[in-house]
Amino acid sequence: MPTLWVMELSRQLCGKMRRSSKRAQLSSSPTSTQGLEIHLYTPEVHQLEYFKGCYTALELCVDAAKKCSISPLCHNLFALYDETTSMWYPPNYEFKITDETSVKLHYRMR
Repeated sequence: MPTLWVMELSRQLCGKMRRSSKRAQLSSSPTSTQGLEIHLYTPEVHQLEYFKGCYTALELCVDAAKKCSISPLCHNLFALYDETTSMWYPPNYEFKITDETSVKLHYRMR
């Protein structure tokens, strides 16, 4: 039975972390990004930025995988995620980046 107690405690902790991170996002002033930003899985690596052009989500994921040194064998485990809309982008999704585009995505494991 101690296993059930540990599982419940970890579930509650995860819920608190989610709520506190949402509050922190709401309280922090949103920075307006110009173009498309892709924040990578590791904080040591600087995000990718695209200012103009037309790219598929797959092309952007391949660029991000190269930047993070993720092998071609494993890069299909990762995808682009938009926190504001809670949406995962499929590989064939096409991003048309113009002067008015302001998108911030995360490259993370699905």
